[in-house]
Amino acid sequence: MKKTILFASLQAALFIAPASFAAAEVHYDACKNTFDYLGVSYFGTTDKNNSGSQWCYLKQTTDGQTWANVRTESIPVFKTVSGKTCLTPSQYQGEAFYGCSTKAHSAPWCYVGAGDWEACAITEPDPEPLPVHTQLLENKTLQRIMVGSCFKTQGDMPAAMSRVIAQQPDLFLWLGDNIYGDTTDMNVMRQKYDDKKRNAEYQQFLAANIAVMATWDDHDFGRNNDGKHYPKRAESQLEFLRHFDVSPDDPRFHGQQGIYSSKMTGQTGEKTHVITLDARYFRSPTFSSYGSCEGDASTMLGEVQWQWLEAELNKPSEIKIIASGIQVLPPLHLGRSKTSYCAYGNGKNFDQAVTNLNENGMSGTSYESWAEMPLERERLLRMVQKSINDGKAKAVIFVSGDQHWGELLQKDIPASSEYGKAATVYEITASGFGQNWPYHIENPLRLPIYADNQGDGQYQLQCQLPFNYAGVTYQGCISRDHDKPWCYTELDSKGNGVKGQWGNCAPSGATIPTGKVGVVSEQMSALTTGNRHLINKSGSNYGMLDIDWTKRTIKMSIETADEEAVSTIINF
Repeated sequence: MKKTILFASLQAALFIAPASFAAAEVHYDACKNTFDYLGVSYFGTTDKNNSGSQWCYLKQTTDGQTWANVRTESIPVFKTVSGKTCLTPSQYQGEAFYGCSTKAHSAPWCYVGAGDWEACAITEPDPEPLPVHTQLLENKTLQRIMVGSCFKTQGDMPAAMSRVIAQQPDLFLWLGDNIYGDTTDMNVMRQKYDDKKRNAEYQQFLAANIAVMATWDDHDFGRNNDGKHYPKRAESQLEFLRHFDVSPDDPRFHGQQGIYSSKMTGQTGEKTHVITLDARYFRSPTFSSYGSCEGDASTMLGEVQWQWLEAELNKPSEIKIIASGIQVLPPLHLGRSKTSYCAYGNGKNFDQAVTNLNENGMSGTSYESWAEMPLERERLLRMVQKSINDGKAKAVIFVSGDQHWGELLQKDIPASSEYGKAATVYEITASGFGQNWPYHIENPLRLPIYADNQGDGQYQLQCQLPFNYAGVTYQGCISRDHDKPWCYTELDSKGNGVKGQWGNCAPSGATIPTGKVGVVSEQMSALTTGNRHLINKSGSNYGMLDIDWTKRTIKMSIETADEEAVSTIINF
């Protein structure tokens, strides 16, 4: 009873009276067979709190709405246990309902005549089977991989999902916040997963038989920013595996704690190794509000998963794609006291890890990232560096979600006597569907923007960002006082451009030191707050990797519901 009341209260809180909102009108076939509202179960419809219009909760959310008005002529006949027909409607205490209600009773009932009522004959229909996800075949050579996260049924999500389907990826990686569960009640968690599968656009995605792999982040793990202290992590793991239709013989169903996994796919010489990390199940608290701090002992993956990852990185492939629910490459955010980070300890090892990666003075996103545990982040990057230097991978690209923006990142891992020569890794952050974050975000490790030397057409110099010009600070290329987008390539100690040290920013198709510029949208000013490798103003975004096995190139792009916003092509 407690659960029913809580659920009803939640639905009541979400219900918006038509007086303040114009609801859609639907055929009864769109209604849930039964729904709860204000502690009462309905098998049919009601006009409760709806100004005399019959309404119901919908089987699937439509245009962001969970309920709608119902055409009364479409409502079927309901019968009682004796075979009598329910009145249309039954009226009780100022409420009119079609069908049956549990109001003032423990079982559904309706009126059959003036003052006469009977219990209803309610037969629960067999639930329609949910569609299933397609699994990746290990002999498949991957040419197009898409990544996305933070799925909500709002905004331009339908257009974005339609575009994903039209682009026909070989694999789609779901990177976390695949639903917004935020609960310890696994019935609620399962319902939200199932509601996602019932969404019309997601059903079209499933019907397209696009192979999927997935990891999770906090909201589908169970609780905002939580880790190993979340009390239902084992149960949540089972709901995750059920939703993504993981094979029953998968080790994650048989004793493995955490949802991490990997697949090696493709023919010899065309192997892609996809690794999905679990940065939640074993995660130590990042701030004291999430549990007791563990200092230098803080872990992101837990030792068992670390050992598994080391073994995976020792497997040879041409390309490794490493999925993480939270961002990997942005450096530590310096806008808060270091002592506020749980991983700080006495500070010695914390600071040394930052120094080891040549990131002193750099400041990245203030939101969740691997940088909140510098020792763990260095361990990950050094493992990857060793994998590259040992010849186990020619290119490593991290993919991540969580942030509600999309961006392209690059990190040059410094040389090390233990891990070998310097290595360059990349990251695509793609987040999310129907969500954005149109505000400035710090990150000095975004993909460099290259420029020529005063218009000579040779794009070999890096834009120095941000820069000051004419008393204004700019985060990316500008067209002010010039006929093409440009930037400064050298700054003084105050961030002002050095006179004469400027260049035109590399346009679509230009050759740059790392490969080529792919596309730079003509609508870039509408997509970003400054840097073209940050897409944070579009309604939705997702990432894409196009692999050309003949040319040995990878195009990394951020896509919107309308276009390829920005991309770069690297050689491997």
